[in-house]
Amino acid sequence: MAKECIKCGAANSFTKNVVFINIKGEEYCTKCADEYIAKAISGILITTTNNIDGYTVNKYVDIESVEIVVGTGVFSEFTGEVSDFLGSRSSAFEQKLQKAKQAALDALRYKASENGGNAVIGIDLDYTEFSGNRIGVVANGTIVLLTKI
Repeated sequence: MAKECIKCGAANSFTKNVVFINIKGEEYCTKCADEYIAKAISGILITTTNNIDGYTVNKYVDIESVEIVVGTGVFSEFTGEVSDFLGSRSSAFEQKLQKAKQAALDALRYKASENGGNAVIGIDLDYTEFSGNRIGVVANGTIVLLTKI
């Protein structure tokens, strides 16, 4: 039996190769999985502080950490070296860091959603460089259940 997207019914065929993502035991095509995740994280609040004005913490759910690693690529390396030589900013590196940071924050939001929280507080972001032209972003935070005051 061929896989089929639980939401839209998309399936692999001779002319179409559909990539599936398993979410909570159900198979979604990548488009429907992206929609599911976007909806799941849309209401999750995040902050670097230990509280959010106008809300009270009802429950501390869990402490979570996510790691995102991205390759910098040859083009980014080249433009980074030129920028370094000229003393200017490297927009290629900056864009990769921004995308990695956003992916890490979205991953924290998703973990909050999946674990019954509606916010992540006390977020800390750390950046690291690996060999082989890779950079990493580590995001840590406390998943909580908030109630509006």
